[in-house]
Amino acid sequence: MINVSSLLGVRESASDALRYGQQRHGELTPRSSTERHPVVVWNVTRACNLACRHCYANAKRTPAPDELTTDEAKSFLDDLAAWTVPAVLISGGEPLARPDLLELMSYGVERGLRFTLSSNGTQIDSHVAQRLQQAGLIYAGISIDGPKALHDFQRCENGSFDAAVAGLSNLAEAGVRRGVRFTVTPGNIDGLSDVLALVLREHVERFCLYHLVPSGRGGNLYDITPEQRREVLHRLFVFAEAFPHVEVLTVDNPSDGVALARWLDERDPERAARAREMLAWNAGARGGPGVGIGCVDERGDVHPDQFSRHRTLGSIREMPFSEIWQTGRTEWLQQMRSEDRPMAPMCQACPELALCGGGMRARAELASGDPWAADPSCSLAHAA
Repeated sequence: MINVSSLLGVRESASDALRYGQQRHGELTPRSSTERHPVVVWNVTRACNLACRHCYANAKRTPAPDELTTDEAKSFLDDLAAWTVPAVLISGGEPLARPDLLELMSYGVERGLRFTLSSNGTQIDSHVAQRLQQAGLIYAGISIDGPKALHDFQRCENGSFDAAVAGLSNLAEAGVRRGVRFTVTPGNIDGLSDVLALVLREHVERFCLYHLVPSGRGGNLYDITPEQRREVLHRLFVFAEAFPHVEVLTVDNPSDGVALARWLDERDPERAARAREMLAWNAGARGGPGVGIGCVDERGDVHPDQFSRHRTLGSIREMPFSEIWQTGRTEWLQQMRSEDRPMAPMCQACPELALCGGGMRARAELASGDPWAADPSCSLAHAA
């Protein structure tokens, strides 16, 4: 995750200590990005009321038959709290399709956990929004794919846009901090301006641009071109500069930070140097999936991130997450965490390797079959 606003220096983020080693009063700063406990993505259920074309989890209308029970989920949260993970990102499927979600969230908050929610927003009426706030939710990210017709097409459900926007409004009234999540594909790239306008119109506090990962149903879609990617990023950088009250991030592409540093090189070398220093501390992919990010799916299987279900590290039904993560017995994970992890030749030769860390491994492997291939969505690919 690249915090564009923090790297530009237009605003600070509460996560700057964890993400970039920026010391802030009262916050614990890890010694390095590779020594921090992971943010845990928890896919609480397979069930979802929509059938989005780019769904990385290949969600279904019904739960999986062997999802974690309430008691198993509470034991999992006990382990995360005892190990002091920095945050738990609740995802799905649609998390609100899990009947005991609010109970589990309240349980975890009582034990000191911090929860964020990734939702399609359609189930968040005013009552649910109030209950989420009362349960201790600190942030909710709602997916918007474009203007109304385009969003409904991407989500395969008429009315899903209006319901999602209503969800954003209900969260605001309940006092829950919100974000809009936009996954860019060739089919909705022209809708970016509409979504940014929505962010401003609805006074949404955060905007996250997600890059497509060919996982789940996302594997059936084409990605945007390198030229389109750079154009999208440059538009986003300009937006973040113009509207510093909106926290702007990009997700799933560590090379975006390099693209931002190079964009600043031409405009403000002093800020560019600061951004490079922050990115070097972060280490890109070297501090990402398998290190600073982990995932537990609805069945309790542990993965290096939410896109890597083809890589299972263990099961919390057999061993606590904290032990699975710290022992790291699989050969692949040991390679991921090693100082000399395998690297594609183009990455080895790249002068920006220290900032990017070699690109996203899940995308590289899912696209090519080679876990150590170059990330095909590198923001620097074919750049002059």
